[in-house]
Amino acid sequence: MNDLKQKIDKVVSRQPSRWMEKALWDEANEAWLDRSANIALRILGTLQNRSISQKELAEKIGVSPQQVSKILRGNENLTLETIAKLEAALGVVLFVIPESAADSETGTSNKREQKKSASRKREAVTPQNSALTIAQQQHSTLT
Repeated sequence: MNDLKQKIDKVVSRQPSRWMEKALWDEANEAWLDRSANIALRILGTLQNRSISQKELAEKIGVSPQQVSKILRGNENLTLETIAKLEAALGVVLFVIPESAADSETGTSNKREQKKSASRKREAVTPQNSALTIAQQQHSTLT
């Protein structure tokens, strides 16, 4: 019996287990960890579909291949800057901010869409269009 105890003591860590601490941390950070994992899966799928290596992606976004590897594990707390660089390098949307409830209730779109719409209308102006007609079109877009 004493021999068995010695064998068990050899394989058992002298340090107390930290599994509970890690489990509590995972639970407290579950929301962003889930999003990070979803982003990682989207990036991995895009890399595979386009035959892009992790090293190539690292070069495109200006980080080390090790950093890309950490991102692809799905447990990195990514900054908006990093997400934007990844989106630009891969040509995909990884993160979407929905319209605010106030915009939806009043029927107005976000300011970026308003600017795009106004820009398109300015580009479509011909000599036949009067300044008054253009102003009316822009006003109707904003209301």
